[in-house]
Amino acid sequence: MAGPAVARGGVFSVATTALPHAEPGLKTVAKGADTSGLVDSGAFLRGIVAARLGDDPEAAQAFRDALRTDPANGNLLKQAFVRSVMAGDPQAVQLARKSVAASDRESVIAALVLGNDAVSRGAWADAVHYYRQAEVDPLAHLIMPLLMAWCEQAQGHADKGMARLVSIQGSVLVPFYTTHAALIAHAGGLQPQAGVLFAQAQKMMPGGDLLLARSYAAWLWAQGKHGQARDLLRAQIASDAVLALAGPGLQADIARFPVANARAGIARAYVLTAFLLREQAHDQAHNTGMDPMKGAANRYQIDEATRLMLGFALGMDPAQADARLMLAEIQDEEGYTAAARRTLQLVAHDDPLAPVANLRLAVLDTSSDQIDEAITLLSALARQAPDQLTVLRALGNALAQKKDWKGAIAAYTKAIDLGAAHKNVDWTLLFLRASAYYEAGDWPRARDDGRAALAYAPEEPMLLNFLGYSMAERRENLPEAGRLLSKAHQLAPEDAAITDSLGWALLEQGDLAGGMPLLEKAAELTPEDAEINYHLGEAYWRVGRRTEAVDQWNMALGLHPNAADEERIRAALRRAGVARNDERPAPQAEKGNHTL
Repeated sequence: MAGPAVARGGVFSVATTALPHAEPGLKTVAKGADTSGLVDSGAFLRGIVAARLGDDPEAAQAFRDALRTDPANGNLLKQAFVRSVMAGDPQAVQLARKSVAASDRESVIAALVLGNDAVSRGAWADAVHYYRQAEVDPLAHLIMPLLMAWCEQAQGHADKGMARLVSIQGSVLVPFYTTHAALIAHAGGLQPQAGVLFAQAQKMMPGGDLLLARSYAAWLWAQGKHGQARDLLRAQIASDAVLALAGPGLQADIARFPVANARAGIARAYVLTAFLLREQAHDQAHNTGMDPMKGAANRYQIDEATRLMLGFALGMDPAQADARLMLAEIQDEEGYTAAARRTLQLVAHDDPLAPVANLRLAVLDTSSDQIDEAITLLSALARQAPDQLTVLRALGNALAQKKDWKGAIAAYTKAIDLGAAHKNVDWTLLFLRASAYYEAGDWPRARDDGRAALAYAPEEPMLLNFLGYSMAERRENLPEAGRLLSKAHQLAPEDAAITDSLGWALLEQGDLAGGMPLLEKAAELTPEDAEINYHLGEAYWRVGRRTEAVDQWNMALGLHPNAADEERIRAALRRAGVARNDERPAPQAEKGNHTL
């Protein structure tokens, strides 16, 4: 179910005013430092760096260190406070009290922090008092019914909490309110009412919701309806290929309610708020009429607010795997890979969602320097869940990145066979295996897989380019190669690799007039591509522009080509009679697959 648009302003506008975005924040603090003469600028700078790396615990500690040397600095107080909340640090409570005292008006974030602290102490009347102070905020207003309802349940008034939520009508949040009303009924011992509400929520969200599915399945199990419980959970798992990894764990954990008390319920309320904010961010990202700069700023604000909500959730329930998965996703999108890895590693090994966390961790490792760790994780997942195509694809990708072509081919083959057994052929897997065969030097099998993939996806430019360029490179059936590349170029005229491929195919067919402009355009589009510059040098050589050819080859050689391209370039220079003093292996860079 698509999430609703969340009111603009509110918590996220309050939160981001406390964050160091750029140099002006430093100047503000520096001005404060001139007044007091005590601010620890080193700690402040450490905090900025940590914040930009997504390391909230380190940023919180650094800003608190800076604050201790200049306790009257309101900007430092806000930064230390917000980062402490995001880090789930207990010191956020003390800073919240300071933040409220230092402000002319009650801080919404501080009120929520103090309310959460009261919840953790079981001081429910105090929690209600603080939460009501945050009710004026547009975003907090959306979850206030949940916070209040759970506080009522904790004080022995489950019926009132349930009634508070079911009385809300006309809101897009009604399905979520109904789910929480059912959980409150269950926690309060009102089992018949819980069953009715779970069934209502299920009808409102036919696409499913993991919290609802797990909760309703646990309720059904407790009523002795084991088959119905398993079917319900199985349907939810089947709707998501990644979630399928958690299937065995979720089925084994089917009798346990994911929310058993008010504190866990409030943590889930914050996760819901984070989800709503994520949905708003996605909606804005797809709004093509939005100014890109404004859109990026709004997305940053929403992501910061989302991380605040997840910080609240994890402060209330550190074992909340859903919150950690969402937080890691945001951290990864923001480029905080190390922070995302740490977040995923904190998911408990015995949590049903641990396999999902391990898959995401492995994907992160594949894109960074931890390729061996990724392969270890994925190999273990493949043994645990041999029928999961997503894992096999990821394992193949990791092995391919390590240039273990034999292993990659084996993983892709298992994935292809698995898909075929379910009558679900994925052309991208055929293409990935074709690329692995190509790199392994088995062109016939690479060509066969490429043609098989093309039968399923005849309009895919990168697939047309792979086949066409590979054929042109071998001078194999040049007319067909030209047709494939012409079609690819029509579909993606600004793609430099495809433009170069077509230019090269025409050059190999002797069409210098047709190939030269394409090769020159490709070199303009990607001037630092060694292979493209080599091709342009060949074109210059063949039309008699020998000096320009040599210049182009020398340029290509300076771009650190892969071993095969380096040998071709050096052979071209020898052919031109140009002596080189650096006839030694060039530093090896990652090979850019021109055919992809």
